[in-house]
Amino acid sequence: MESSDTIQLKTSNPSRGRPGLVYHCVCGFEFQVDPKVGGACGQCKRVVQPEAIQNAMSATVSIANFQDSDDVHHFELESDEPLPNRLYGHFRIDRKLGSGGMGAVYRAMDTSLQRYVAVKVMRNANHCIDSRIAMLLREAVAQARLNHPNVVTIYYVGRQDEEPFLAMELLPGPTLAEKMKSDGSIPYADAIQYAIQVASALRHASQFGIVHADIKPANLLIAGEGRIKLSDFGLSRIQSDPEQNTSVSGTPAYVAPELIRGNPISVQSDMYALGVTLFELVFGKLPFALQGVTLRERLETHLTADIEFPAVWPNSIPREFADVIRKLLAKAPDARYATYDDLIDALKLIEPVKTTTAGVALRTMAYAIDQFALLLFFVPFAFAILLFNTNAYRDYQWLSPIVAFMSLIVPATYLLLIYRGWRTIGRYLFQLRIVEENGLRPRREQLVTREVLRNSFAWFVPLVIYVDPSFSPDHLLSRILQVAFALFLAIDWATTLLLKGRKTLHDYLCHSRVVLAVDRAK
Repeated sequence: MESSDTIQLKTSNPSRGRPGLVYHCVCGFEFQVDPKVGGACGQCKRVVQPEAIQNAMSATVSIANFQDSDDVHHFELESDEPLPNRLYGHFRIDRKLGSGGMGAVYRAMDTSLQRYVAVKVMRNANHCIDSRIAMLLREAVAQARLNHPNVVTIYYVGRQDEEPFLAMELLPGPTLAEKMKSDGSIPYADAIQYAIQVASALRHASQFGIVHADIKPANLLIAGEGRIKLSDFGLSRIQSDPEQNTSVSGTPAYVAPELIRGNPISVQSDMYALGVTLFELVFGKLPFALQGVTLRERLETHLTADIEFPAVWPNSIPREFADVIRKLLAKAPDARYATYDDLIDALKLIEPVKTTTAGVALRTMAYAIDQFALLLFFVPFAFAILLFNTNAYRDYQWLSPIVAFMSLIVPATYLLLIYRGWRTIGRYLFQLRIVEENGLRPRREQLVTREVLRNSFAWFVPLVIYVDPSFSPDHLLSRILQVAFALFLAIDWATTLLLKGRKTLHDYLCHSRVVLAVDRAK
């Protein structure tokens, strides 16, 4: 916890409906604060700095009755709430936050430390007390032993009138399942960052021999800007547990194939569920539709179903993402990543990079230098062709086509260097590099295609020489090439000035951008 204090978000003026903050001080007194300037307790005179408010908000913020804001999640509360002000240990129930198959989660006041927490009460009458306590204890023990920034913190576990409960960190939320329900798919950059954080949390859990066994968007809570926390270890297993394969536990859409076959659970089982989750976050749907009427039939979809990637691949998502998903969703566990380190490394390779788009002036100067350098390499060939077409060397005119053909060594060498990852002279001098729209390094074929289009001016001169060594303006094909070149060059650079993003036509066609090379490269 970053702060022992608690913030309650309320409507500061009901008549105006403006959102405000009510700070619950450690002395128990509540007073209104401004998140930008802080405040002071009217009872104990404790001064609260803005930084402390922000820290408390990231850990124990109460958002159930915060109105008129687009920056927080609203919980749907039931009108017939049966537990307000009831004590569970030293936790006083305030209001319901949500419910599930094993009970309900409430916001509660920790009367000992004067902070808000989330209390999970197991109230499902379909389960005997012993089994409910066993599952609760398993969740609490598994989660409490994990000290990781991406795992929800467990504070306490106990019983109240034979009802087991646990107190845990209260997060602003929502879960990723709730966010997708309202927003659709998660932006690719956010989804990859969340996946890296979850993989890091699972790696930490695996060091204790723990497998989560229920990875899904509903168990991933947003804990702040760009941060996610893994919750609900109620189905967690110990890898060495001899009883672990007696039954299949989990959510049908995320259960790994080997568990359906009755094989032991492993970290690769969690990787499979994470793969399903990551696909769902990015594309807004499951990688395959569960088929069948019975639960067993629907589970068996995982054994045979192929991944249903989009028919038209989005330009904002690198194609390498599909390779990561295929590996995570491999039917055999040994075909997935061997360790979480391997998985995290793979995810970081496809993580979008923050880049700074290069200005038009820098790109224009780099372009001019590159065209000049290429034309300079063509000069000896052009001079030889012109020489063979003079009266003095007319007997050697037959060498002109040969020399023109030999000049192709210039673009061939240039494109080979680009394919091997070299930067052009202009981009090197002005510290520029090429990236895809998502900030990742482009594919080699993509770079070569872009350079062919970008350097049309440099390719034009030898092409005209080859077609019309005499440079006769009356040559029809030569005139067609001149018009076509001029038109393409005009459109190519006009897009830089007219269209959003300041990109040239060849960058639009190749889904690329020119950025400053001082940014972190992949």
